[in-house]
Amino acid sequence: MRPLPRSLDPLPDETLTGFVLRLAHRLGTTPGEIAIRTGLPSRLPLGFLYHLDYEHLTGFAHATQLTPAEVSSMLLAPFGERYGPLNPALTPRRTPARMIYDNPWVLTRSTRYCPHCLAGDGTAIQDLHGGAWRRLWRLPVTFLCLRHQRLLQRQCPGCATPAQFAPAANAIARPCDQTLHPWQCRFTTRHTPLQQPGTACAADLTRLDTPPAAPPDAATMTVLSQLQRQLIDLLAADGPESTMSAGAPVPVPHYFADLRATVAMIFRSWPVARECASTLRLAATIDEEHAYRVAQADPLLNTPGKKKTSKPYTTPPIECLATGAALDIAANLLDTHDPGDARRRLAPLVQRLRETDLALSTWLRRPSWISASLREAVMDLPAGRKAAA
Repeated sequence: MRPLPRSLDPLPDETLTGFVLRLAHRLGTTPGEIAIRTGLPSRLPLGFLYHLDYEHLTGFAHATQLTPAEVSSMLLAPFGERYGPLNPALTPRRTPARMIYDNPWVLTRSTRYCPHCLAGDGTAIQDLHGGAWRRLWRLPVTFLCLRHQRLLQRQCPGCATPAQFAPAANAIARPCDQTLHPWQCRFTTRHTPLQQPGTACAADLTRLDTPPAAPPDAATMTVLSQLQRQLIDLLAADGPESTMSAGAPVPVPHYFADLRATVAMIFRSWPVARECASTLRLAATIDEEHAYRVAQADPLLNTPGKKKTSKPYTTPPIECLATGAALDIAANLLDTHDPGDARRRLAPLVQRLRETDLALSTWLRRPSWISASLREAVMDLPAGRKAAA
């Protein structure tokens, strides 16, 4: 395979699909053509967001004049070293491709984004081809842009489709379309006969003419900014190796796994943890989110076969404000250096969870899902003992 005549330097934290879009734009061709000429399938499987095997990794690196390490840094798999929902020990999956299959704690079919970041940083190359579609935006624990102090967006301002929505088994929509800029919406807005290709929405995702309906108050934004900074620092490759969770230091991947389980406990036992919200706005946001989840779960009670009534409570919120609110409460519950205090904080949630959903209570507390300290804090007490003991 011959190297391409021209390539690009990857931007910090850029995804593989974002790099392909920018490179196609620079070379005046389609993303599908770039994929073929770099040894990838013309229609990229969703799994290629997470992992490339050795042949695809080295072939892509050679064709784009990059190092294998540079290509690997555009994938989601390296986050598994610090992010529990992508860690094989805490999210057991048989193959790399299965890691992102039905895993709600990684965004594969769409992404969040910051319009300011997507527009670029003012350098000549980013003025031409746009800023990075960032890997961090694919993790639900990223809900706010610290640089621009705004909640991330998740939908196209034109067609309201989730940003970079990917059709089944295809990580890039409209791979044969070379007319679109990397920051334009690629969603096909209407279905047409096979002989007539559908029309792309093509809306500019860097538009800022649609402000949030009800932006958070200053106190809430301060809380969310501090929380987002803490989480991003933990995700950084040079971040700390451990952090406190439920009364003891745990490896960073275990902390994110604990957040995942605690968010599920919060939603399934709500409003037990309402007093743990840092602001009234965050508490009210979870009130609304919980009502939405109850409305999702109730119809499942009357379906035949496996009910799956727990599933609506275990996924992270779609909206960024609700995500920040849920993570704020979860972080507050876990933020203690005293194992006894951790047990006292979590006991009401565990008791409520056992009363309403015993199966989910058992599932959330299994060893391959949470840290040892959280497991100790939420384990069943022997008969006769109280949570405050």
